[in-house]
Amino acid sequence: MFMLSPRPVEELVLISPIIGMLRGGVSVSMERIVAKIDKEHIRTYVITNEPSAEQPSHVQAVSTLQHSDYTEIRYNESLHAKVYLCQFRDGGFALLGSGNLTETSIQQRIEIGMLIFRRGKGIALFHELSRWGLERLRYVSGSKLIKRMTPRR
Repeated sequence: MFMLSPRPVEELVLISPIIGMLRGGVSVSMERIVAKIDKEHIRTYVITNEPSAEQPSHVQAVSTLQHSDYTEIRYNESLHAKVYLCQFRDGGFALLGSGNLTETSIQQRIEIGMLIFRRGKGIALFHELSRWGLERLRYVSGSKLIKRMTPRR
């Protein structure tokens, strides 16, 4: 939905312990996501676990995200939650579920997720998830700022 939206995206939040490159049969790659972030100047907040050699795709995905001037990256080793938010000026959506942002979670695992639209009765829940991710989780003890956003003007 993020990649196909004709509306300008204002903010993207990726909260996932593991993030992959999203290759190998997944319709959207991390390179394409970062290209959209850069082209459209989308403020992007990433909270994830610190990459390690045991997860080479996670290492590469975080490195790819670090190349964008529009991303802020934080590590939190206590993170197990998976929440993805995409905000437009007049709407947006959140995905709350069990799946990491990886090919394995998308293609091979049995995962569950709930899509919440920022309209009607979903507005309050969308805003609470956004506050939780952008205010509480970003600044909670254990969340380490790794890369600041450095947007070009």
